[in-house]
Amino acid sequence: MTALWIQPSELGDYANTEFAQEAAETASYLLWAMSGRKFSGVTTVTERYTCVLRRGRIGNSTHTTDALLFNGSVYDIPRDSFDFDEYSSLTVDGISPESRIKLRGGPVTEIHSIRNRLGEVLDPSYYYLVDHSTVQISVGAPWTPCNTEITYSYGSLPPTSGKMAARTLAIELAKLWNDEDCALPQRITSVSRQGVSYTILDSQDFIDDMRTGLYAIDLFLKTANPDKARAKAKVFSVDAPRARRYTPKTAVYTVSATKDITVNAGATSTKSITLGLSNINATFLTSQAGWTPSLTVKSYSGMNSKDLGATSATVNANASTITLTVGYNDANNTLGRVDPGSWDLYATHTNNSVVLITSGNLKINTVV
Repeated sequence: MTALWIQPSELGDYANTEFAQEAAETASYLLWAMSGRKFSGVTTVTERYTCVLRRGRIGNSTHTTDALLFNGSVYDIPRDSFDFDEYSSLTVDGISPESRIKLRGGPVTEIHSIRNRLGEVLDPSYYYLVDHSTVQISVGAPWTPCNTEITYSYGSLPPTSGKMAARTLAIELAKLWNDEDCALPQRITSVSRQGVSYTILDSQDFIDDMRTGLYAIDLFLKTANPDKARAKAKVFSVDAPRARRYTPKTAVYTVSATKDITVNAGATSTKSITLGLSNINATFLTSQAGWTPSLTVKSYSGMNSKDLGATSATVNANASTITLTVGYNDANNTLGRVDPGSWDLYATHTNNSVVLITSGNLKINTVV
């Protein structure tokens, strides 16, 4: 489950009670699990699909190529080399297995972008979505299947009946935890008749049937999950492209609308920001001689870095500003394509003194 079925603000008189958040989370989780884990919400992910057809054989072998069909012709492709530049001109025939990719998550609601191994965003006319699960490449489109990065959204939202069932359950849970009378069935029932008192323990068999004992909620569960399935059925294919899912990290520094640099994907794409020298305590760049600014970009961990030099940090003495420029290739080679990184603005003096002026976040926009 990736999204709540009901928000605390939708609990009416119990929206602002102490346990409103916990009630919404618990009700969402219970109904998600009891309905067969079908309605998990919509999630956006970035995955890399590697080419599994270029695998070697066990033991010694002189066979180093594979014969593959593309656009009606057979090509003798060296194993482990299919994504080299010399084969990037091959076009898709729309029939071969290499012209489609079964996505890991489903049902797929939208494909945001597809990038080839060089990080270039493919034209959306090159592909389309089939059966809410498969990327089909258009006939004649240039296509290199290995090391493809796909950003897409998948999942399904609960129906209206599910949301109302979650709202009902959340309200009753909030009542229970606030020590109020609620409609949730209790296991112990006290009975007093003709001067005799006794206690009955309800076996609550409805729990074994994946029900709650509340009519409005169980009506939804009976409709959404009549066979009491524990989870959605899945089919695993051993020869389908394998996906590695990324979990993007948070920004290195506090997010700033004026200092963060976001570069769109594309070999020729660049991004520039202009900062006032007085705002970053760098007026000495124009008031003192001998200082040269330079820009450095770093990966999230700081393991990879690149000095972009003075050409990426241009000072305008008349306006007392400095313009920082980062190109996609520099950002991609340093950061990778998913995780954010950072940039540092330095100033170097002719006497070899180095001053760190300011820093900011750097990332690549994968949806363009």
